[in-house]
Amino acid sequence: MEVRERKLAQIVRDFMEAFVLAAKIGEGLRSQSLSFKLVQGLVGDAEDNVLHRLKEECHALFRVNDARPLTEVQAEELFDLAVGALFHETMKFREGYYLTTSYGPRLQRMMEEGSASGPLAEGFERAFEGGHRRMMESWAEASRLFEETRDQLLIVLHQIPPSGAVARSLIEDPKRTSAVFQIPLGDLLKDVFGSKTAGFRLAVDNLIENGHFEHARRLLEREDAPSDPAFPSAVRYAHGMEAYYSGHNDTAVEHLASWVSDSAENPESWSLRAQQVLKSLAETAEQLDPKLSREARGLAESLRQARSN
Repeated sequence: MEVRERKLAQIVRDFMEAFVLAAKIGEGLRSQSLSFKLVQGLVGDAEDNVLHRLKEECHALFRVNDARPLTEVQAEELFDLAVGALFHETMKFREGYYLTTSYGPRLQRMMEEGSASGPLAEGFERAFEGGHRRMMESWAEASRLFEETRDQLLIVLHQIPPSGAVARSLIEDPKRTSAVFQIPLGDLLKDVFGSKTAGFRLAVDNLIENGHFEHARRLLEREDAPSDPAFPSAVRYAHGMEAYYSGHNDTAVEHLASWVSDSAENPESWSLRAQQVLKSLAETAEQLDPKLSREARGLAESLRQARSN
């Protein structure tokens, strides 16, 4: 399930990246400043084209039969189909844009110079005019599909079990998330996870469980982080573990000591990992800093006793 959650979280990230990129393309079209490089970044047959990557990720994850609830499977299958349709519609736009912006100006120049004339040139001109019209129709359809696919993604997020990896993907870039879903991040987290605090808690737990202690600390120290009695303790824990893996043993013991003395309840896995870290630190510091070694052993023992009670 953890692997599946990570893949789903990446799908959420890639869809939001594609949505924001599509908005920039729309702005470029309206201002007549669009570059083909921007279009290439959105759609194409290479892995660095975000919609191609998203399409492949969805096919790989959502086309596997399993024993999950039917409503969840159906929501994901419809999202997969929507992404596929979105890819093909934007590919039509890409080809039309390339044709009209690469060949159209050349024909116009030749006609102005008098080097292209007659039925063939007039036929080309009609073809380019029609191609431009179809290109704009494709973009209008793609824009509508982007919004409908986003709405379907929201249904998927409601159907799946609460996921720390998915919560991280939504929280890590609040501006992007709000721009895509058209609501403030806190309101989205409340809608999907029950509350903003629940969303942050899922994200922090996921970061810590996967050893991303600095990211967890920075997330909890953000201005938009909600108030929760357990978060100050989590900050101390994350800071202590971050310091240990950065080679700052004094700081690690200082913050872990503060965390151990805290009365807040924490997952048992946190205590087990901290106990292992403190025992290792004590052994490392035994010759160079006996006092620090004794303090680390004492903290490890306190954790051991607390876990056995």
